[in-house]
Amino acid sequence: MSSWDEQWKSVGAEWYSSCGPSVDKKAIIKNAAGIGRPLALATKDRLVANGKDADLDAYDRIGGQELMVADDFDAVADNEEVYQILLGCRKADYADVMKDVKEAQITAWWDRAVDIIPASGGKGTAITQILAHYHLSKEEAMAFGDGNNDIEMLKAVGMGVAMQNASMELKAEADAICDDVAHDGIYLYCKEHGLI
Repeated sequence: MSSWDEQWKSVGAEWYSSCGPSVDKKAIIKNAAGIGRPLALATKDRLVANGKDADLDAYDRIGGQELMVADDFDAVADNEEVYQILLGCRKADYADVMKDVKEAQITAWWDRAVDIIPASGGKGTAITQILAHYHLSKEEAMAFGDGNNDIEMLKAVGMGVAMQNASMELKAEADAICDDVAHDGIYLYCKEHGLI
């Protein structure tokens, strides 16, 4: 069996993980309460919220999830590893949300809510880890993105392609632009460039 075949055996297996420090988790929960916002914690197995508001609820619905307020939120916050925090807020709130937070970062693809992830995490880090795991160079990788949370991902590959509906900020970082998702942008780009 080739090493490539052996590497593909690991598909579905966890070989890299990044959780935020508990001190930051507690500060973010406190800061969110200070601006009157509930939030949701994403653990390995579930998403738990300490309340709902229109922005957080809409954010989760966009992602195809139904946000449920958890009776055991405090226990989860105190005892479980949290990979991501979801919070409805605006850019003007970012400084208040991140007060006294040292090892986390905001990443946003929507103007009404954010994901807060470990400073050592993110899509760019994930791409870098995947490339290293499969012994691929940056130049051998391509990524497509449409949200500002995709900027570091496009920078982590040799060919970063922004969708037509992406923000100007993301398009400025891209090597190319393709049509939007609703018009089969990725498929058409790959077909036009002989990738499929």
